[in-house]
Amino acid sequence: MAEERLLLSALIARPDGLDEVAPWLRPADFALPAHGPLYLCLTALHHRGDPVDSLTLLWEAQRRGLLADGTVTSDEVRDLDTGISAGSVEYLAEQVLRASLLRVAAASARTVRSLAENDALTPGRLIGRALHALRPLDEVSTRWRQATSEPPPEDRPAQPPTRAPSIRAQAARARSQQFRVNRPAAVPSASSATHPARRTTQRKRA
Repeated sequence: MAEERLLLSALIARPDGLDEVAPWLRPADFALPAHGPLYLCLTALHHRGDPVDSLTLLWEAQRRGLLADGTVTSDEVRDLDTGISAGSVEYLAEQVLRASLLRVAAASARTVRSLAENDALTPGRLIGRALHALRPLDEVSTRWRQATSEPPPEDRPAQPPTRAPSIRAQAARARSQQFRVNRPAAVPSASSATHPARRTTQRKRA
């Protein structure tokens, strides 16, 4: 599993890459028994804010008992620190996750086939067990979509949706405009039209 080894080396050289891959890459995605626990050590160091290099990785592996139980040797840990980034961390992590997805899919298919060949299972029990066998595949598939999907656009304040005026509102507006256009001019009162001189005389007396 060259991609797994290259990924661990790249993470030692560029620990900030863990911010990109840790949300969707799991230790169980590594095929070799030693690589998953070492990846877990790297994520623990980075999460605590400790420096990440071959010495701190060796210390964390020893603290977790990986050297005592033979999971990994000190030489294997030191050999991971090449001093250079072996490639894109995100690309290598996607390759590791892709391989994990294929392994889980093959294992789920074998389990479902074995269940289908069991004549003792009723249809209901067969469906229930098959769905249970597909859960690991669904979990890895979800993380694969998370890893390969486009990042969401930057949040922007949502604009209130513009609503077209209803037919009733349009009709009311049209009637209002028509009323203003056709409204007759004010007609002078009969008293003012009939007795203009009387008003003039009253104003003079005042």
